[in-house]
Amino acid sequence: MNALEQPFFSIVIPNFNKGNFVAECIESVKNQNFLNWEILFVDDHSTDGSDRLAQQMIDKDDRCTFLVNTTGKKGANAARNLGFERARGQYIIFLDSDDLMLPTSLQLRSELAEKYSDLAYFALPMGLFNDRIGDSDLITNIPTSEPDLNRFLKRDLLWLITGPTWKYAAFKQLGGFDLNLQSQQDLDLHVRALIAGLPYRYFHLAPDTFYRRNVVSEARLNSQSVEHFKARFAMLRRQHELLLKASLNTSDTDLIIASSLLALAQMMRWHQVELGKSEALAKALEYWEPAQELGLVTKTDYRLSKLYILFKHQLLFNYSPFLRDRLEAFFLRRLGSLIFVPSKTYCQVVFQPDEQ
Repeated sequence: MNALEQPFFSIVIPNFNKGNFVAECIESVKNQNFLNWEILFVDDHSTDGSDRLAQQMIDKDDRCTFLVNTTGKKGANAARNLGFERARGQYIIFLDSDDLMLPTSLQLRSELAEKYSDLAYFALPMGLFNDRIGDSDLITNIPTSEPDLNRFLKRDLLWLITGPTWKYAAFKQLGGFDLNLQSQQDLDLHVRALIAGLPYRYFHLAPDTFYRRNVVSEARLNSQSVEHFKARFAMLRRQHELLLKASLNTSDTDLIIASSLLALAQMMRWHQVELGKSEALAKALEYWEPAQELGLVTKTDYRLSKLYILFKHQLLFNYSPFLRDRLEAFFLRRLGSLIFVPSKTYCQVVFQPDEQ
């Protein structure tokens, strides 16, 4: 590709301490049978030598640009946004530095982009692997009859970060990734895209990109921290505001937001040692407060959920498993869908083309 020619795809790869995996990731892009692409590799001040390894791999290819995150804001979000700012492609793909593409990935996506040029973005499932592609047959998820927006709101993600292919203008319209989030940033981005009503389509095809499961990143390690919870609370408030503004709020979305707030509140018990019991409980009740303020639940369910939070924060019940289990069953029966239950299909199913 001539340096002056506009690339069809810009592949933005953020990196922090992913070691030798960056070589596999970059090589998977270089091995594409579709050649009109560019890589924007954005290193977030790695200390393990992965930055040097990446730079060595891309220095001799004029389709590749090595960047260092100089935004002053650490994290994959800032790195991705910086990569996007420098991107020249018609379409944008975000690829994590330990994940992989099949050699046919960009060819497939170019054909879909040409055929469905009216779409702001389209998405595909990702495959999962541990050490090499093929050592797991699991994929991201399967389509169902439930609205995609509702599924993302309840963390039943239909696609992951590399699933979508974005038109440049469409991603710019969304304003990029939220710099305040250190986890669930792709979930937030996709929720905003769905609320904005950008035309899109999900194609349930065999996965063309693969998510590495056996790597524990800094973001994953800290995803249950006090700061992450605080940012997640703000995200939930903002999502509700966006739903209201777009007139997309329903009894279902209210229930989903309330369920997420309740889950956040009861999980604050994990920080009793760090914050102290009273402070952890006070923060938990603060996180549950909007359920009443915003009218997401009935007064009865709000009060009963406060008792549920108190129950979950009272660790003494762990010394009486029989009583604890009886109370857990009582709250589950009375609160029903307000108690968050993880998806049974997210990253736990195999690909079958006729699933619908």
